[in-house]
Amino acid sequence: MGMGLLSNAHAQTVSNQLEFGVSSGRVIRHNAKFKPKINGPSFLYQLSWVRHRNDSLAWRKAANFPKVGLTLILADCAPNDVFGHGIGMSPFIDFRLRKRPKSRLELRLGTGLAYFTKAYDPVTNPDNNVIGSHLNAIVHLGLQHQWMVNSKLCLGQGIDLIHFSNARSTSPNLGINTVAAKLSIRYTITDQSSRDTLIPPHRNRYDNEDFRPHSLSLRYGLGLTDRFVGGALRPIHSSIVQYMYSTGPLHSIGFGVKHSWDMGELEALNFLNQGETIVKPASASNASVFVADAWRFGAMGLELAVGAYLYDRSMTYDRLWLKIGIQGFLGGRKRVMQGILGCHMKSHYAVAEYVELQSGIKFNYGKTRR
Repeated sequence: MGMGLLSNAHAQTVSNQLEFGVSSGRVIRHNAKFKPKINGPSFLYQLSWVRHRNDSLAWRKAANFPKVGLTLILADCAPNDVFGHGIGMSPFIDFRLRKRPKSRLELRLGTGLAYFTKAYDPVTNPDNNVIGSHLNAIVHLGLQHQWMVNSKLCLGQGIDLIHFSNARSTSPNLGINTVAAKLSIRYTITDQSSRDTLIPPHRNRYDNEDFRPHSLSLRYGLGLTDRFVGGALRPIHSSIVQYMYSTGPLHSIGFGVKHSWDMGELEALNFLNQGETIVKPASASNASVFVADAWRFGAMGLELAVGAYLYDRSMTYDRLWLKIGIQGFLGGRKRVMQGILGCHMKSHYAVAEYVELQSGIKFNYGKTRR
């Protein structure tokens, strides 16, 4: 969430903008167990602060000087007598995909937190098997085309995909997925681009940063989840070995192996066994291989991984999993060794399994590139 918002505080500010958008669409019934009946359209109201900075940072140049910002989201998802209404905050980053003299195409990635007024209750709201808690995470993916009316005003239209869930910290938790068409208006409130030539750019460690193309990381992951409605949170421990190859200053691809032990399922298996024999931890474990695609922006990064189980002795019963995460790095990419700290959400077929906190060490090697 700190990507661009908190990094490099001495960068030159080009502009600050305010944007108001309205998205209209429908909640997707993405799972056969989805109980609520979708009886109408959903509306998402967004008020955003957008900041555009221009400086000499190598990663920002390579990413075509993305914008960052913060969005206040008001959600009215049908049926609202089941879901209630939601309010949330989501930091985001906008990548410019194409620019013309009077228009531009942008991709928005954001994540944050939202509060919904209604959640699952076995007595008062039994049909809401979609979200089991009032507090939920937001994952926001948007594509928007901006038309520049003049130097201050822009009109936009696009499409949003917004996901709300608590990552199975409380069951039930299928999650709300909404696809919606968006209309927006954006106004520039401050613009300092005319003063850029008067302010010499500051230098820092990420200016024209070199990087080593190969890396090997060793990570430990800790997730918390409940496997049953009303059940207590139990940890999931993971060990991860991952290799990545940097194709450029921003992008890396690679693969890895992950092994996990689910303490909640181990406890459940011991209970079902009625104490006849002690169930070994391997009975509630799984191992998988995965491929990963990562983007790094200075000291922060995004990572997407898709995995397949080599074996699964737990209660998942799915062959494939998907994981999206945000991670921070200690030290530049030219260093031989650096630290990693991240937050990742694992899911099966658009249904969250758990949020995992990862920490570890990354070893960079190979001839440095620029």
